[in-house]
Amino acid sequence: MAPTLSPMAFAFGLLLLVPAGWATAAEKHSGVVVAADEGKITIDEMGPWHGPATKPIRRTFLRTDSTRIVVAERSEDGTGGFAWAFKDQPAMPTDPHTGDFVTVTTEPRGAGQLATEVIVVWPGTHLEVPGSS
Repeated sequence: MAPTLSPMAFAFGLLLLVPAGWATAAEKHSGVVVAADEGKITIDEMGPWHGPATKPIRRTFLRTDSTRIVVAERSEDGTGGFAWAFKDQPAMPTDPHTGDFVTVTTEPRGAGQLATEVIVVWPGTHLEVPGSS
């Protein structure tokens, strides 16, 4: 009689075949820029609320030449058939600036996080959505 493989052993064997890259998912962090240069961007991100003593969490992400920088602006015609949706416009690598609100998409890189995309929302660049005020 041939030896049989238990379902648990089979499942464990499948887990060993899963590429390591599948275990590392992209993360998004939103906050206010406190420092930015060609090599990194630092933001203050408000985490879960724990009462009046809650403070922002300072996070620093690596930047490279391949980090995509865009400005998100509301557009009357929108994108994808959604009126007043945000439309991304390419931005300069020197953006963002201290005080800008950003969403940073990251992926693990060594001991840190690499910013793959930075979406900047500048105050005053949005149109008023009818009926929103």
